[in-house]
Amino acid sequence: MTNMYESVVWVSLGVILFALIFSGIHRVRVYLLAAAPLAVMGLILADMLPSVLNPSIGPLPPVLRDNVWLVVHVLTITLGYAAFAPAMGVGHIILGRYLFKPGSMDEKSPLHHLLYRVLQIGVLLLGAGTILGGVWANYSWGRFWGWDPKETWALIALLLYIFAIHGRMAGWWGNFGLSVAATVCFNGVLMAWYGVNFVLGKGLHSYGFGGGGVEWVGSLVALDLVFVGLCVAARIHHGRPRNVTAQTHLGALKEA
Repeated sequence: MTNMYESVVWVSLGVILFALIFSGIHRVRVYLLAAAPLAVMGLILADMLPSVLNPSIGPLPPVLRDNVWLVVHVLTITLGYAAFAPAMGVGHIILGRYLFKPGSMDEKSPLHHLLYRVLQIGVLLLGAGTILGGVWANYSWGRFWGWDPKETWALIALLLYIFAIHGRMAGWWGNFGLSVAATVCFNGVLMAWYGVNFVLGKGLHSYGFGGGGVEWVGSLVALDLVFVGLCVAARIHHGRPRNVTAQTHLGALKEA
């Protein structure tokens, strides 16, 4: 877990691990359906892009020469990334059904509950990993928090997911909105994981810096946002006729 290549391989393993655990608990296969393509994509990218994801093993920088903190902090926070990946996959499945089979989905679909459960685990792990990172920073650098880009974006990603779950609990948006959030908020994880190291390239976490792949990642994010926008538009479009029909029936009943 000392460079981007190793973290991609580890997160791919974590994605499948969480999918197997949640599939066993809830007796459904939707987690595996959502996780398998993401894990396979991660492993293919790790294997085919050696100039971007360098697989070579080198000496550890001094700050990482602490096996306890390396295991506790890094594995915890990357497992948070791994939990959010199948959540993003389930979110895509839900949004895809709203887009292509609008009659088969509603706010009471059990898929929404399955999404909510995996999001809770992701928030727990990412929150714990962020706090443990502050403790390790205090041990290594003499301060708990310094608004380093890596620290800042880890916090932003955590707050995005907390805001999404809190909004659903507070009634600001429904289960469809949570599905949109699960998909869009993963961009915060991408920024904390990939963007800080390969786009910003600043901060004390210099051991993770690299370059390349920005155009591909940016294109995928843009296409995904277009997909989400189409799903939202389809949801609004298909929601209006049903409301009008319901009001028409209600008016006819009153007249009768």
